[in-house]
Amino acid sequence: MDYKCKMSIIGDENVGKTSIILRYINNTFTSQYITTLGADFVDKTYSNSDLPSLNPKDSLTITLWDLGGQKSFSDISTLYCEGSAGIMIVFDVSDKETFKSIPSWIEFAQKSSPNSQIMIIGNKNDLESTINAEEIRKLEEEIGSKIYFSSAKMRLIDELSNINNIFIEMAENLLSNFK
Repeated sequence: MDYKCKMSIIGDENVGKTSIILRYINNTFTSQYITTLGADFVDKTYSNSDLPSLNPKDSLTITLWDLGGQKSFSDISTLYCEGSAGIMIVFDVSDKETFKSIPSWIEFAQKSSPNSQIMIIGNKNDLESTINAEEIRKLEEEIGSKIYFSSAKMRLIDELSNINNIFIEMAENLLSNFK
């Protein structure tokens, strides 16, 4: 059986949403800022070799939606986000303001796609964090979920990257919705 679902990646502008996707799909990184105007999307197909819980003859295709973080795109982003089975909310660990906006992004995600699985990602983990461990722990407690950390700058095989692990965990979670 071929399973298909949609996943949106949201967060403030310049937190690295596009860079995360480029690192995951192409294992590439550019230090040049790439503005996403509205939305962009790409498909990622998983087989049993990627997701052990997937039957050998089955596949899971996730359409990854990269949504622009500019406030001017908020109305259109709601439309793009609707119907997402999973939503990754990304913040920049070196920019505390992006961390402070997580609750509003969670509200946005729950309004846009109430039944989606939400995962919070602290990106740019290769930089010095402006958020202390207590603030992270407090937010995790408030939202009832773990916060994951990544670095799109690091190659997928580097431990700091963690991007592959994050996407595989989300894919396994989304696959469990079908079972």
